[in-house]
Amino acid sequence: MDSVSGAVQGTLQLSGTPDVIFLDRTLAHLYVAVGDPGVIDVIDTAGWRKLETVPTERGAHTLAIDDRTHTIYAFMPETHRAAVFEDRN
Repeated sequence: MDSVSGAVQGTLQLSGTPDVIFLDRTLAHLYVAVGDPGVIDVIDTAGWRKLETVPTERGAHTLAIDDRTHTIYAFMPETHRAAVFEDRN
């Protein structure tokens, strides 16, 4: 969306309804947690395209990010685990 007019600048298909989003400004990557089906969509904001879809588990919609190390943490409620992903792009 345009920050002044609110006009839509573009759309992108996600894996489902987004629950949480985080932006890594350095990499220009947007991480979108989708609890159903249980994935993180990784979006290249500069090129406005989906780079990959990383499986987590159904219901995993809580993320944390360390944008200094480009590390994403996904908390998975069904198995009571946390997954750690490094973005090396």
